[in-house]
Amino acid sequence: MNLRTSIRTILKAYVLPLAWIFAISIPIMGLVRSIFAGVFVFAGLLVFNIFIRRKARVQKSRSRLTYTGLSFAGRFAWVFALAAAIIAPLFLNGYSLDVFTSVLFYTMLALGLNLLVGDLGLLNLGYIAFYGIGAYTYAILSAKFGIGFWGSLMLGGIAASVFSLIIAVPTLRLKGDYLAIATLGFGEIVRIVLNNWDSLTNGPNGIMNIPRPSLPWIQLSTGIGFFYLVLCFIILQVYLLYRIKRSRFGRYAVAIRENERAAEMVGINTYKIKTLYFMLSAFFGGVAGVLFASKQMFVSPDSFTFIESVYVLAMVILGGMGNIAGVMAGAFTLVVLPELLREFVLYRMLIFSLLLITMMLFKPEGLLGKRT
Repeated sequence: MNLRTSIRTILKAYVLPLAWIFAISIPIMGLVRSIFAGVFVFAGLLVFNIFIRRKARVQKSRSRLTYTGLSFAGRFAWVFALAAAIIAPLFLNGYSLDVFTSVLFYTMLALGLNLLVGDLGLLNLGYIAFYGIGAYTYAILSAKFGIGFWGSLMLGGIAASVFSLIIAVPTLRLKGDYLAIATLGFGEIVRIVLNNWDSLTNGPNGIMNIPRPSLPWIQLSTGIGFFYLVLCFIILQVYLLYRIKRSRFGRYAVAIRENERAAEMVGINTYKIKTLYFMLSAFFGGVAGVLFASKQMFVSPDSFTFIESVYVLAMVILGGMGNIAGVMAGAFTLVVLPELLREFVLYRMLIFSLLLITMMLFKPEGLLGKRT
């Protein structure tokens, strides 16, 4: 290995990741806390490059995979990311914690939409409607019937799934742009209904005083407590998504995405699989909506516009369609990056748009690439 190759390897393995961490963390956490974060990341990179990557090469050469299909290096990366997510809130102020809680909300939505767009290849432009249905389900149940957070959590997801079934039955036989237009129309219908059904949703004024979740031994009404609550839901969601991807239904979805006609010819009930995926995707959006309503303690139709659906779709495409880790990276990037550019308020969205265009030109497969 010559000097140039050694320098390039060190830059790729240590310098560039640390520079990225400092660029993100210094505006949010300050210099001192960013140094602690950098030390933590450097230690993880050191362990990964010295021990984990070497073992991963041996494992790859022997073609051994775990029951989830993850290599040893992949498992280490997930554990390291989880440790960072648990430790980071301890060093954040209130504003930064609120930003990272928003990252978690959008991560749940992007992972739910990825079931349709990435795994199944169906374009849904009205996904934020299920988010709104879940949020309003909890708001209405708490305001009119006195049902608390834990009692409304599953009901919000179920309500979103039921509405998804109503739209899925007549529209899933459509393909391509026609399906996208139908889901866009559904999203707008939901928003208009929420805005005009005054007796149920209080119209454009929204519903206030939505109770926060609570447990006898843990305080969840604080910022850090709520952050860890949402993080637990994301861990469960990621686990379920990996199990689905490695299951028979996950393989059916890939077959339908690649060639629906061929999948039908080998006996796969494509309509049934698409309906199940549509309902499951909506369920995740509804649960995220319940969490959002409990966090904000207020919901209104303005939070569930078409642009939000496009925003979530951009996270899926930017991170890498079908790639769970990539989708999470896309959600993190699209939420945190505009906050980092807040000082350039007049040019923030211009810079942001140019960065996205550049990304799509030079890495169209997404941050971490597409995965089957």
